[in-house]
Amino acid sequence: MSATSTQTTMTVQAVRIGVDGRPEVFDLGVGESTGAAIRSAIGCRWFDVVRLGPDLDMWIDDEGAVLADAQVNVVATEIARVYGAIWQPFCGVAVFAAHDRHGETVGLSERVRDALLSGAILTGAEVVSR
Repeated sequence: MSATSTQTTMTVQAVRIGVDGRPEVFDLGVGESTGAAIRSAIGCRWFDVVRLGPDLDMWIDDEGAVLADAQVNVVATEIARVYGAIWQPFCGVAVFAAHDRHGETVGLSERVRDALLSGAILTGAEVVSR
């Protein structure tokens, strides 16, 4: 007689938006550290976070704007501007996730994830269509 165990795999759903503007959902919590998953999704060595709101963080390539072939991510820059981050354009792939009250990266709420996938931008209770 063998015992079977059930393990619960925690998923940390995030949205990746490439420079082409297309969003895709992926899981930051499968098989590797969150940092490694972000680096892999962005395709970078160093990354940084832009805290856009209480339920949205944008992870970007820390060296993205200084690369010779830097491409502005128009969609990510537009989302950031709606949240008040108006000081610069953001280059390269962007990953959107959330954080808990301790600052730890967590998955997006279904509401925010669906808004990013549909082209809407949420700011609190307000929905801004792009």
